[in-house]
Amino acid sequence: MKNNTYTLATRGLHWLVGLTMLSLLIVGFVMATFEIWALYDLHKSFGVLAILLILPRVIYRLVKGFPSTNEAHKVWEQKVSHIIHWVLLIGTILMPVTGMLYSGFGGYGLDVFGISLISENIVDDDIVSYNESVFVIAKTAHWVIGYCLGAAIFLHIAGALKHHFIDKDDTLNRMTGKA
Repeated sequence: MKNNTYTLATRGLHWLVGLTMLSLLIVGFVMATFEIWALYDLHKSFGVLAILLILPRVIYRLVKGFPSTNEAHKVWEQKVSHIIHWVLLIGTILMPVTGMLYSGFGGYGLDVFGISLISENIVDDDIVSYNESVFVIAKTAHWVIGYCLGAAIFLHIAGALKHHFIDKDDTLNRMTGKA
């Protein structure tokens, strides 16, 4: 099902999920690159809470469909847009899920602002994974999906700016509620 409008719910969930995911990706990248593990608990807490924004957005998008593309755009642009939107939708679900699996099965525990959902698995002062296979797969997936999602977000933003400044169409204005 296609529709041509961006409702307040569409715009609100878009910006909330987009900014949340972009922030979590940046914090995760900085945290891992510079080994700033003090950010780990905040990253996990906001990652778990992100699901509360992501699930309604995904359900809404699956029920309502994606808004129609601008027919003035080239066919290849419409196809790339469609692919990027699916990558964004799937990636926003898989990032927190793989993060929770990575942390939980890795024995690191899963807390949301100090409230323990899954306790750490500490044996002889070492963290021990609950399931090494799931931990390794989830850790790798979280890393790979993070880079793919980051690239998709970059392309999404670049496309919106291209449509606004070069094509001078209403794509970005519709998402900001100005069209």
